[in-house]
Parts: sequence; structure tokens; C-alpha cells
Amino acid sequence: MTNTIDGFNFELPLAESQIIALAQFHRKQLDEAIYHQEIHLGDFCLAQRKRVYDYTRLLEPLQKKAFYQAYDGELRRLADDDDLHPMYAENGLSIFTVFLALAIIAIILYFAVIRALVG
Repeated sequence: MTNTIDGFNFELPLAESQIIALAQFHRKQLDEAIYHQEIHLGDFCLAQRKRVYDYTRLLEPLQKKAFYQAYDGELRRLADDDDLHPMYAENGLSIFTVFLALAIIAIILYFAVIRALVG
């Protein structure tokens, strides 16, 4: 049994080198698509994942698990760290920061508006 995804022929049993090559090809396609304004990246990535899903749907559960472990593992390995958006920045603001900002705004309003109206 041979199946094809984006020009890669997969035979059973699955060869991890073929899966890794597919993941590298998909990453290369994504890098190239970033610079094309006519391509919507969300649709592009969904189309890639849909083709992979359509293929893995035909596999046995253990084969499917092995395929996704190799494919996702390679994509994670190839992922670039984003220096402008580090992981710790996704945590949001602390409650202390919110109250501090509100206190500063209240002080500014007091001295700029309320004191002028009262005095």
C-alpha cells in the first residue's frame, strides 16, 4: 500500500525518515508562503494539516501515533524561537500591576481635575 502526500510516497511500514522529510518540506513551504501576500497563511497551514489528516485517517492507531510523533516532533525541532514574543510574556498582567495603574490614574485625575474643581 502506497499513499502520497505532497509528492512524498509513504509505504507501510512507515519510515521515520520519510515523515521527517515531509515535515521539513512543509516547514519550507510555510517559510516561502510568508513572503507571498496573496497567500493566507491560516488557510495554507490548514490545507497542509488536512492533507496529513486525510492520510493518517487510513492508518492503524499505533501507526498514526508514530506518524504524528515523528511529524510534530520534527516541526517542533524546526520551530524558530521568537525573541520579540517570549513564552513568559504570554502570562498577562499581574493583579498588582492593574491596581498600580489604576492608582496612578486616580492620582493624576485628582490633581488635574478634582482639585481644580474644588479649589
